[in-house]
Amino acid sequence: MGDNKSETDKKKAMASQLQINYLPRQMVPVPGFRPPALAKESRLKHPNACSREDENEFRSAGVLLEALAIEARAWSEKLPSNFRPAIVAILHGGVQVEVRSLAQVSFDGIRIEGTMGEDIPCSMLAHQGTIQLVCYAKELDELEDEELERAKNPIGFIWADHDEEI
Repeated sequence: MGDNKSETDKKKAMASQLQINYLPRQMVPVPGFRPPALAKESRLKHPNACSREDENEFRSAGVLLEALAIEARAWSEKLPSNFRPAIVAILHGGVQVEVRSLAQVSFDGIRIEGTMGEDIPCSMLAHQGTIQLVCYAKELDELEDEELERAKNPIGFIWADHDEEI
C-alpha cells in the first residue's frame, strides 16, 4: 500500500513540475534576433541630487514596471512581424506566471495577472524583490489573423495615473 501512495505522490509531483516549468517549453528561437540594446534615451534616470521622497520613488515598483514596459516596447519594435514580446514572472519557489497584466498596488507591491502552465488563470500579489521578470519572443499562431492574435494577447501595465498595453 505504501508503494502505491508514493507512486501516486511522485506522479502528482511530476504533473505539478510540468506546470511550474512552463517557460522553457514556450521559448522559441527567433532567427537573427538579438534583444535590443538599452538605448541611452530609454534608461530611467536617477537624479544627481534629490529629496528622500524622490529617492524612494525611484526604488518603487512603478519604476520597475516602467523599465519593463520600455523593454517590452523595444522588443515589440525589433521583433519580426510573426512574433510578439511576452513576459513570464518567476516567483519565489519557482512558480512561473505568463503575464497578462502587471499593476503597481503599493510602493513595492505588484499584482500579477496571468496564467500558470497553459491554462490556469491566476492573480498574485508579490513584493517586487521576490519576482524575476523574463521578456522573451513568442511566435504568433500562423493560422490566426495576426492583428486578432496580437489583440488577444497584449501585456498590460497599470499605474495609478495611466494604463498601457504592449
